[in-house]
Order: sequence, then structure tokens, then C-alpha cells
Amino acid sequence: MAKNELTTVEKFNLVTGMEEMDEELKAELEDELGDLDEENGIICRQIKIPSGGGKAFEVESDDPDDPEVMKEISGVIIFTHRANAYWEHKYGEGEDGNNEAPTCSSMDGKVGVRLETGEMCNCDTCPYNEYGVDGSGKPCKNIRRIYMLIDGMPGVYLLSVPPTSIKDVNRQLARIMGHNKIPYTRMVMKFKLDAATNKSNIKYSKVVVDKEGILPAEMFKITASMRKELKEKYTEIAITGSDYNMTPPGTVERNMHDVIDINNAGFVQADAKEEVPFN
Repeated sequence: MAKNELTTVEKFNLVTGMEEMDEELKAELEDELGDLDEENGIICRQIKIPSGGGKAFEVESDDPDDPEVMKEISGVIIFTHRANAYWEHKYGEGEDGNNEAPTCSSMDGKVGVRLETGEMCNCDTCPYNEYGVDGSGKPCKNIRRIYMLIDGMPGVYLLSVPPTSIKDVNRQLARIMGHNKIPYTRMVMKFKLDAATNKSNIKYSKVVVDKEGILPAEMFKITASMRKELKEKYTEIAITGSDYNMTPPGTVERNMHDVIDINNAGFVQADAKEEVPFN
């Protein structure tokens, strides 16, 4: 085998959670689940990154108050995309008490849509998407969402990569795919967290991605099909405070309303017939 050549990860388990069920019981359960209201879009469980340089992910379990703590995640990326979100208030200080929905968000990192009015703006020229002259962070939070399957765990999981890790994650994935000439849907990746310190000597957790191996060939069609479905429906998975509910390390909070009028910050009225250019 050539140096750095990827081997097949035979042990990767793509599961539904119903493998061990009796067929009659499984059929009854599926029939009764069909009695419930259908959920729109894709249902994802969240993978959260700790603050303060912690080295373990918090992976949502059946009990939302008791996440599974994992130092490493072995997973297959199904789909990934950029996203931006701007909250007018600090988390927890909005009129609704928890400030879950962002004031403005972009599902492709290019076109922002204001929640209340539907007005759109170009993220590249929006003043909220610029660093402060003093080097402070952007008011708009840049995110990269990664949807994945986790070895031995049913369902789709969502990891929202924070601004402090986006460039590194982009480079790591581009290097892995470019070197091996293999799509990410056919590879098993290993995710972990390293402790890092910024210029202000504040510790934070940095996402690290590395290759683990190739999926068994019989799973290729499954993951490719899931990617197609997710790419068609990912805009239905709204951005909330779960994607980003803390201040990035080293960010100096600024009251942007002192310098920017949100009603004149490059927003234009959306035409109901116009198709937003998501990709």
C-alpha cells in the first residue's frame, strides 16, 4: 500500500436505530409514527463546542439535558455549507428572553435576509460583516455547518463550526479531498478539538479534521443520496442560538447602532418572485 493511501473502514456502522427490533414491532412502530404530524425539512441533532478551550464535544442524545461527551467523533460528512447570522441583541437579552432567531441570516454566506421584513443584502458589502477598526470581531457571525453521520449512532448530526475554526477546517477538508481525489461523502473523517489561545490570551476550542479511511463501497449510494436530499432541503433548517450562542474568543462587543443604521445598511426590499441564489 502506498504511503498515506486510505484503507476501507470496515467497522463504520451506518445505523437507523431499529436494526435489533423484531420485524412485527418495527412495523407497528413505523405505522404509529406515521400518525404524527410530518416534520418539515431534515431533523438534526446538535454537536456543541465547549467554551474555554475544552477538548470534548457535547453530542445531543435522547435526553436534551444529558448530552453525550465525546473527545473524538468518527463521522461521514453528508453536506456542508457556509452561513452567516447577526443577532441585534446579546444572547438572552432579546424581547423573547432567549433571542433564538437571528435578526438577519444567510444560508449561503452570500445573501442575508432580515427576519422581520424579508429585505436582502449582499453579505460581502454589509457593514455588519466587517471586522472593527480596532481588530474586534464581526457583529455578524460567520459559520460553516457540517451535517454528518456518526459511527454507530442513528440520525443526522449538525456541527456548526465557529469563526475561529472556519479557515482551518476549509483547508483541512480541501487538502484531504484534493490529495486523495475522493468525495467527502465516501470518506470517514475524525473530528476532535484542540485547545488554542488567541492574541488576547483567551483560550478557545479549535476544530481539527483528519482523514480516517474510506467507507465500504456498498454505502456510497446511500451517502450520495442523503447528500442530494440535504442539499435540496438545508435552507429549511433555520439558524438559531444553538448554532452560535456565545461571544467568539477575543471579540469586543460593540453597539453597532452607534455607527450603523440597520435600515440603511445595504438592505433592499425582496421581490416575492425573485429566487434567492442559494447554492
